[in-house]
Amino acid sequence: MINLGEKIELEGFREIESSELVILKKLIGNFANKFGDFEELKLHLKDVHKTESSVKFEVSGKLKKDNKLYNAEAINYNLFFVINEVLDRLKKEIK
Repeated sequence: MINLGEKIELEGFREIESSELVILKKLIGNFANKFGDFEELKLHLKDVHKTESSVKFEVSGKLKKDNKLYNAEAINYNLFFVINEVLDRLKKEIK
């Protein structure tokens, strides 16, 4: 598990290249600022579906804010897009 500060946990991201992880941390940090005051954000890279010609990433996210739990999931061929999609869905849920 990777912790980003005290409130953000990334699970299943150990095999992601360090250069991609740097970009993901910035992306996640920017969204975390948009969430305002939250208790906890967890992102779980559930599965990486690999075939000969492509890779699909499956990510689930949980956000705890104001004692409420919000969930989102997405699957995409691009890791950055799938993280963005999950975080965007969480942002829309809290509004």
